[in-house]
Amino acid sequence: MLLTLLACTSDQVAQPEPCDIVKSYDAGVREIIRPNCNTSGCHDGSSGVGNYNTYQGMKRIIENGQFRQLVIVEKTMPKGSDLTPADFEVLKCWAENSYPEN
Repeated sequence: MLLTLLACTSDQVAQPEPCDIVKSYDAGVREIIRPNCNTSGCHDGSSGVGNYNTYQGMKRIIENGQFRQLVIVEKTMPKGSDLTPADFEVLKCWAENSYPEN
């Protein structure tokens, strides 16, 4: 029996668009996170699902990939809030550049 393996040379993963400006959590991202994610009963620290008032409070979801998956890939977060295209771009660039803190 002859088995032939073919590699798909035309299937390539799209590379992310380069970011013009990468903002850190302290210099731009926090201003997007607070009004969109730190709402009562969500990620304000009172509901047990995380406290995004600080970078340290977000560290677990950054490290386990949930932030990128839910916000950038699936776009299912933040719930009840539509990010502006500019805010989404800031968060996407932040994620693609290893989530700088300051």
